[in-house]
Amino acid sequence: MLKLEKHPSLYLIIILILSFLLRIIFLGTIPNGFFTDEASNAYDAYSILHTLKDQYGEFLPWYFKSANDYREGLYMYLMVPFVKIFGLNTFGARITSAVIGTLTVFIVYHLAKEIFNQRVGLLSALFLAILPWHIHFSRITFRVILLPCLFCLSLFLFFKSFKHPKWLIFSSVLFSISIYTYNSARVFIPLFLLGLAAIYWEHLWKHRYYTFWALIVFSLLFIPQLIYQLSPEGMARANTVGIQTDFNKIVSDYFSYFSPKFLFFEGDPSPRHKINNVAGLYSFQIPLLLLGLLLLLKEKTSSKWVLYLWLILYPIPAAFISPESAVRTLAVTPLFAIISGYAVTQIIEFFKGIWKQIVTFLLAAVIFANLLIYSQRYIFEYPYWHTDVWLSTLGETISYADQTSNECIIYSSNVYGTYAYIMIPFFTQMPPSQYHQFGVDIAESKLDMGRWKIQDLEQLETLNTDCLYVLYGDGNTDIPLGKDGEILERKGYREKFIHSFKDINNVQYYRLVEIEKKS
Repeated sequence: MLKLEKHPSLYLIIILILSFLLRIIFLGTIPNGFFTDEASNAYDAYSILHTLKDQYGEFLPWYFKSANDYREGLYMYLMVPFVKIFGLNTFGARITSAVIGTLTVFIVYHLAKEIFNQRVGLLSALFLAILPWHIHFSRITFRVILLPCLFCLSLFLFFKSFKHPKWLIFSSVLFSISIYTYNSARVFIPLFLLGLAAIYWEHLWKHRYYTFWALIVFSLLFIPQLIYQLSPEGMARANTVGIQTDFNKIVSDYFSYFSPKFLFFEGDPSPRHKINNVAGLYSFQIPLLLLGLLLLLKEKTSSKWVLYLWLILYPIPAAFISPESAVRTLAVTPLFAIISGYAVTQIIEFFKGIWKQIVTFLLAAVIFANLLIYSQRYIFEYPYWHTDVWLSTLGETISYADQTSNECIIYSSNVYGTYAYIMIPFFTQMPPSQYHQFGVDIAESKLDMGRWKIQDLEQLETLNTDCLYVLYGDGNTDIPLGKDGEILERKGYREKFIHSFKDINNVQYYRLVEIEKKS
């Protein structure tokens, strides 16, 4: 079968190069724009780099307050060297995810090889390398990309403990650190470890010395997180998104994560979590996953139950929040890659002689064709889709405004609400030591940054005619100058257009104006 055993290192290198290219090409411009969560993570890393404090002035925190949702800090610390090398810009912010995503492909190779064999390992790595779900989150500055990476590494070390029991301790360390990656990990990892202990209790009991110390180490790292998780700060994000208590709704949302609509055809409804016309998995994987899950039942090794456990548990944290979330369930992407790789191996091994070559060629052609179609959509079509949700041209607008001679710049809260405050220090590259002095805190509506001020124009009795204004003007609405233009008109002001940037679709979402009182 492709004689994979003869040159495994060469094949792996090719897969890793492909993986990295899919994650880094046009990284600074696709997705077309830059979102507030990305800017917040990047500016926190930038602030740590220069002051050892986060954007709120907290010294080396475990959790970053960010937009009052208290994010796990591991990802931000990993961003620091990349921001140092590439600077505070879109590429410098996103390269961390691209590297982590590629590293995950490498780890999945070793994990699948440990569970099955080298051929499954290589094919599993290939599937993860080209998986739309994983590619997309490897190209944006979302900390969730770290979860599948650390989880797979933790599981790999656990399987290594069957040959060398001391790896149990190292595995427990990484499992506990995995919890500090993303909200859903706080539920998924403990549940998975309970299931893992049930499957391999004989192994753990046989090596109870190492099991004991693994448990101690895990507890030392997990308990502080658990205490924090139950605190008001730890519950901030859960309180924001809302945890469901309706049992029927939870069950319904749980099964939504197994629907073909979510997995293969439409994906996450949020346009920031997928590209149009492409779900997280390829449609040709439907028979592969079904066949793989059926054939796994015939395997005599207990490791198959670990894969089933992974599959059963992955939707649970997300089901308590909402249906069909690609972010909260990203931890499952390596599993789908492994099952697909296993199924392809079994299919090809079923055939003999010339039929094996024919089937191998056909499968390779299907994989290549789907990757080609996806790449074409991502590179040539995706930049035109949903530029509004990626806040396309907002960064250019802020940077241009910052270069003007105006001593005062009013940023209208209609420009994607007050949560876009972090875009200002990011795109102006405001020194963190200066930013800390302003005491910016969105939870307390403290959004004055000296020269820059975020204000709700509707709430102001009079407007400062000496300032430059960053306004929202949606070219897709019936109001030519948008809501902000309507407010100015109603309050008796006329605007003098200064500058604007039109996006790739020739739509103006933001504009810079000066204003004067009508006589």
